[in-house]
Amino acid sequence: MIINSYTRFIKHEIRNLIENIIFDLGNVLLNYKPKEVLVKFTQDDQLIESFIKDINGSDTWLELDRGTITTNKARDYFISQYPEKKELIILYFEHWVEGLTPIQENIEILKELKQKGYKTYILSNYMQEPYNIVKNKHDFFSLVDGKVFSFKEHVIKPEKEIYQILLSRFNLIPEECVFIDDHQYVLDVAEDFGINTVLFQPETDLREELRKYNVNI
Repeated sequence: MIINSYTRFIKHEIRNLIENIIFDLGNVLLNYKPKEVLVKFTQDDQLIESFIKDINGSDTWLELDRGTITTNKARDYFISQYPEKKELIILYFEHWVEGLTPIQENIEILKELKQKGYKTYILSNYMQEPYNIVKNKHDFFSLVDGKVFSFKEHVIKPEKEIYQILLSRFNLIPEECVFIDDHQYVLDVAEDFGINTVLFQPETDLREELRKYNVNI
């Protein structure tokens, strides 16, 4: 009886070891800061704030993530809705991918995790056109064991379907995963599945947060 109980305990502990690290892309592996792009074209803070609200905060922007509209169609729609912002909209759509710069310290962590035998994945709301550009610019995409992007699946975080796709496609056990994202509402749904989570903010020590789950980093 004691031996059987000990065996069950060991199996439980092994099962709950973290084996998979799941990264969001925007503001976890690549910066996504619209304001830093917009200030290249205008110093009008009020205009910048209204632009981000009207454009980046719109349902149409979410449809770009969902993969149901092209960037060209979205741009033309925004111009029709906000003709007074036409010049800035055109400039933004021409240059906003330039703001997708690597968060180097997190990419180094991803590389170290791979070297130490962890499986790594990307789960991200992302648009097709910028992805086609950044995937060829950054070698870390070749390091991950699997990727789930909203534009390919036509579902976005925090909709439950996108988490289910990730878990089932790669046969992941939720309790053996840690998911890193910059939005708590996205992580809340992941936790409903039993996935361990880390909220990543500019001040977050990602290594320290992963170590709280006994990740060897």
